[in-house]
Amino acid sequence: MKTGCYFMLCSLITLCSCSGKQSSGQQTDQNDTARMAQELKIPELEGGDIFYKDKDPFGPDIELKGEQVIADTVIFQINQAEALIKGDQLLLKTGRSLMLFRLPEMKFLGYKGRFGDGPDEFRSPRLVETPDTTLLCYLFESTNQKLYKVDRQGEISSYPYAFTKAQSRMYSDKDIKNIADADFIYAETSSTGKSIFRTHNTGDSIGTKLVFDLGLNPKIKSWTAYIGDFAVNPSQNRMVYAYKYFKLLKFMDMDARAVRTIDFEREKYDENTIYKVDGMDQNVTHYWGVCPQEKYVYFLYSGRTPAEVWKENNQKKHYIYVEQYDWNGNPIHRYKLDQWGYFTVDEKNKKLYLLSTNHDDPFFVYPIPE
Repeated sequence: MKTGCYFMLCSLITLCSCSGKQSSGQQTDQNDTARMAQELKIPELEGGDIFYKDKDPFGPDIELKGEQVIADTVIFQINQAEALIKGDQLLLKTGRSLMLFRLPEMKFLGYKGRFGDGPDEFRSPRLVETPDTTLLCYLFESTNQKLYKVDRQGEISSYPYAFTKAQSRMYSDKDIKNIADADFIYAETSSTGKSIFRTHNTGDSIGTKLVFDLGLNPKIKSWTAYIGDFAVNPSQNRMVYAYKYFKLLKFMDMDARAVRTIDFEREKYDENTIYKVDGMDQNVTHYWGVCPQEKYVYFLYSGRTPAEVWKENNQKKHYIYVEQYDWNGNPIHRYKLDQWGYFTVDEKNKKLYLLSTNHDDPFFVYPIPE
């Protein structure tokens, strides 16, 4: 199997929401999540700016070596991947494939959905996490802005929901998360560059409101400057946005009444690069993947330009970092993985999965230290 490209940002990640008869496994998922949320009882979020210039709040990096797992007999290419884990199932979107695996043996359970240009076929879907234990997730088709739900068997069905249409774009860049039944929150391009919106269906009407403006500089309103990763934890009343071209994170409560900015004051984004051919690749890629779990949130971190990564990969120097924070923005650990790729986390079983772009058998499993 050929290895794929790695420049696109993606991620993702864990739980799900809708009605229906629950199996014992689904009921266990729901009980475990509720119990953990009750046990955590995190303190209220203190707003303000935290600066870490020339500081190392994580302490020494924890270097982890991955165990390569052969995924049954299926052959596929890791390319612009997203993944999430629910119970003993891993759902993977890579390239033009949607695949379901059973953990821990990584047994291939089949391809899901169809890719193409026909009705209810996919061209560029995104995984949408949800706390509903009866679902694996939702799918959002970014080219026509249709929403679908994926049940625990991986079966896909339409879920009509009239999101506000993206303006003046061929596709939607909505990064959507489900909070509850017919209740969604998402980060999307806006007049200020990027903003967080919340939308809820009540009866026959759908109301959408602005929650938070993610723009950092009123003089910079290009959406490309504020590309990043969005994650939520509804049970802990938290959300977070991590910027790709700034070493900066914003932790918030779900209404953004309290906002805590974690600022490392690293390399500045060059706003002139959007006018240059391949100019964006001249900027350092900071965050380009996020995985929200119940206790902690995990960020995939590069800290290099794409050109530097390309050079190192050609020299067989494969590595990437994962930063771990609690949901109030306190740094916990930084891990250095011995592969490059995309990731997801199974916090319950203390495992981190990396989908390597450098191997024909791409699954690498890392233990999360106590």
